[in-house]
Amino acid sequence: MKKRIEEPAVTLIGKGMSVKADLMSGKGIIKIEGEYHGDINIDGELDVMQSGHINGSVSANIAYISGSITGDIICSDLLHIKTTGRIKGDIACGAVLMDEGAVFIGYSNMPEPAREPDPLGILEDE
Repeated sequence: MKKRIEEPAVTLIGKGMSVKADLMSGKGIIKIEGEYHGDINIDGELDVMQSGHINGSVSANIAYISGSITGDIICSDLLHIKTTGRIKGDIACGAVLMDEGAVFIGYSNMPEPAREPDPLGILEDE
């Protein structure tokens, strides 16, 4: 019997929709084309489309921002602010990629990556 591969759950807040919630959480992918007011905590991917706006804090593994977010963002892996993306809030991410034209107003915190052990002492000290 073949093992069934589970597809990640996809949640879509469509263009023209406005959602107010205390917290949205879970695993999978969230796509925002409309407005979301509240906090989002997802074990997965957040995609804020150009027409999308979030007013609240965000926590995700990966986030692609083409729309706007007013609130703090935590991304364990990658935050990609695309050309039309606008963020007003603080960010803490493993890595940040900003396209030309992207706007970020706030403070950023990127933890230093763990270094490989250097038993021979041949790596340069910083």
